[in-house]
Amino acid sequence: MSSGKSESSPVTVHVLDTVSGKPAQGITVEISDASKNTMGIEKTNENGRCDTILEKLIQNRPAKGAYKARFYTEEYWSKKYTIPFHPFVDVWFSILNTKEHYHIPLLITPASYTTYRGS
Repeated sequence: MSSGKSESSPVTVHVLDTVSGKPAQGITVEISDASKNTMGIEKTNENGRCDTILEKLIQNRPAKGAYKARFYTEEYWSKKYTIPFHPFVDVWFSILNTKEHYHIPLLITPASYTTYRGS
């Protein structure tokens, strides 16, 4: 089982469907910088995680600054025959220390979401 922290990716995410109490598998997650350059894109796995989304940046860690994680939730809810209030969720976060790992948990329902800085 994955710990949620990958030694190869400076940023990881974990999405949980709080309606079912289960991981949200198959959500596309896109990380971009403040200039809207896509840094990585991946779908959540069976555990609701993206552990390698920024793996290509291992040699060149992301610079300090603001980044956006966009979670495309509409397709996920559509497969559950639910119309979501949020077609996607944007989570802006700051990389303040380029040597640290950043983990972004996201808890979703069709009408709400919660996020925080994970470990």
